[in-house]
Amino acid sequence: MNNPLGDLSTHFWSSEFRCPCKKCIRIKVRVSPIFLHKLEMMILIIDKGLVKHRPVFVLSGNRCEEENKRIGGFPTSPHVPKPEGEGADLRVKGMSSIKLGLIAEKVGGLRIGIARWGVHLDIRPPSPSKFWYYDRRNVPIYSAKINNKSLAEFYEKVKGR
Repeated sequence: MNNPLGDLSTHFWSSEFRCPCKKCIRIKVRVSPIFLHKLEMMILIIDKGLVKHRPVFVLSGNRCEEENKRIGGFPTSPHVPKPEGEGADLRVKGMSSIKLGLIAEKVGGLRIGIARWGVHLDIRPPSPSKFWYYDRRNVPIYSAKINNKSLAEFYEKVKGR
């Protein structure tokens, strides 16, 4: 029987965070233990009261600088390990992006980007935005001038509710 526990933390495997480019296939995955701890705290909240665990999918974890540039990522992306990866893009089966973002906000200490495909999370300090929302053209709208204190209020203003 395979070990049900991940090799990075209880629920996460290095293969989920590996850079997808062929050059990085043998490079060790490096993810911040603080970031992994926050992700595990989110899983506790997600699973609280559920009979069955909801799968958390890592859409993008570590990226080398070349891969980050190829996909149009920011040059200082927390996905690029320096020395450890401090960010990831995630989604949870059967859960809206905003709900996942609100769970991340409960955990605290995370920057949160909301998109149709899922959420971006990282442990970098806000500079200046704590939250952002990707519009239909995938252009980010930042929270700094709108509402940096509450994801729910920022999201409502951005969505025009």
